Amino acid sequence: MKAWGKYGALGFELLLSIAIGYYLGAYLDKRWDTHWIALVGFLLGCYAGFRSLWKAGKAMQRDIELEEKLERGEDPWREKSDEEE
Repeated sequence: MKAWGKYGALGFELLLSIAIGYYLGAYLDKRWDTHWIALVGFLLGCYAGFRSLWKAGKAMQRDIELEEKLERGEDPWREKSDEEE
C-alpha cells in the first residue's frame, strides 16, 4: 500500500506538468502576441513530466530490489566485496 501512495500520483504529475507548460505558454503567447511559446511550453512540460517519471521508475526499481533482498534474508545495506561484484 505504501507504493500506491508513493507512486500513485505519477500520472497526475505528468499531466499537470504538460498542462502547466502549455497554458503558461498560451498565456505568454496572448500577452506578447506570438504563436510559438505555447509549443515550447508544451515541449518543456513533456520533458519535465517524463523526466520525473523516469526518476520515479528508477526509485521504484531500487525499492523493489531492496524488498527482494529483505525477503531472501540478505542484508541490503552490507557493502559488497570485490569478489562478489
